[in-house]
Amino acid sequence: MELVLQAVSGTFEPARYAMGDTGRFAERVHLGAMAPRGDLSSTGYVLTNPGQEYLVLQPSAPAEPFTLTVAAGTYSAEWFNPESRETAEADTVTVASDGSIPFTPPFATGPAVLYLKCVGG
Repeated sequence: MELVLQAVSGTFEPARYAMGDTGRFAERVHLGAMAPRGDLSSTGYVLTNPGQEYLVLQPSAPAEPFTLTVAAGTYSAEWFNPESRETAEADTVTVASDGSIPFTPPFATGPAVLYLKCVGG
């Protein structure tokens, strides 16, 4: 009975949203080609297929600037705030040579997720 009351009262809402948001990212990225590479970011949280896709979590709230080591190329960039569920498109990122570059999340509150996808090499 308690489980039913919790479901009705909405206490499962944040978990339900998180599962849906995770599912939407999983549909967009090529998870089979990605691997955890915490060494590539100052946050320590990266899933990547280097040179193709990078999914980075900045868990602090508010999200702080961080660095990410990226392969040379041109990437589309998108930000996501897991707390507010807000998405923000960002300018295309062009990296002339492999190296560490800084990123600053656009959100005033909450953690942030950065998704980079190669659109040109």
